[in-house]
Amino acid sequence: MAVKQSLSFALEPRAATAFDDYVADCVWSPDGKSIAVAGGEGKVALARTAGDSLALEVIGEHLLGTLSIAWRPRADSFATSGQDNAVVLWDAATGKELKRWRPAPTPTQSLTFAPNGEILASAAGKVVTLWSALGEKVHAFAPAATSAAALAFDRPGTDLGVALNGELVVHRVDSSRYETRRYKWPAACLTVNFSGNGRFLASGMADGTLHFWNRSTGKDSQMRGYDGRLELVGWSDNSRYLASSAGNDVVLWDFGSKGPEGTKPIVLNGHTDRIDSFTWQPGGEHFVTAGRDWRLTLWRPAKAKQPIDVQMLDSEISVARWSPDGKRLAVGEKKGRLSVFELVAR
Repeated sequence: MAVKQSLSFALEPRAATAFDDYVADCVWSPDGKSIAVAGGEGKVALARTAGDSLALEVIGEHLLGTLSIAWRPRADSFATSGQDNAVVLWDAATGKELKRWRPAPTPTQSLTFAPNGEILASAAGKVVTLWSALGEKVHAFAPAATSAAALAFDRPGTDLGVALNGELVVHRVDSSRYETRRYKWPAACLTVNFSGNGRFLASGMADGTLHFWNRSTGKDSQMRGYDGRLELVGWSDNSRYLASSAGNDVVLWDFGSKGPEGTKPIVLNGHTDRIDSFTWQPGGEHFVTAGRDWRLTLWRPAKAKQPIDVQMLDSEISVARWSPDGKRLAVGEKKGRLSVFELVAR
């Protein structure tokens, strides 16, 4: 009787191109054919993928630096914001500006589209504003007491979370009633993370803790022991694991069964320097970490606590992003390089 062999997986390099700027962030188009790139010094670029080639073109810029980038779901356009206080909508087919405006006299530090692509949320200082997909103002929430650190929609797109100093605020995005719920905590919230199943809301804190709330009961819990500000937090696609990192390791909390309270986390140790980016595979169980040690590391946490593949790049890695189909990975480096890897079974 033949014994079924379990598949092993690896990341294989497919294409790379130079970028005359620090890759601050990047985002895939919904069809996986293009990658929009935000430069830390201000350049905005589009990279087209075709087989094993990657052609990059700089299409514009934000003076002094690009702060945020977001691709509109189900559309061929994306948005950027920068230190010049501007928000820009770009036509990805032509590379041309569709609209440029300044929502506030301060920079817009965060942008995110609703999952249906019809609403763009922006945070400029203390003010969170909703815009139509064409950049028309829909609604501005009352100014908060502090500046927003992060924005995120839940999976249905009905709630918008805002990370503030001392609380997470969740706005119900409904034109008939814009209701607000507050989750208090005496520290600065650095992230806002909805679990895909909608049950939990999590945040990494400036005081080195991970905090999460059960949205139905209001019960709150915290996990301590992080080495400094907790700026990397992310849920697995199936809401089973919550990943967090404030240094060289990743700490995974298991939300299966009765939840993580009173349990020991899974610790992924595979880097020799700080992790600056991590990302869960859409629709899958793979997890990628990238950091200042030039390592791009592939994990399968549900199966093993050790890396299943490690790729060494040419400089410190600033960002890694899965394609929407979970088959490829865009990787940006601080010295100005964008690469595409493919997840392959061996």
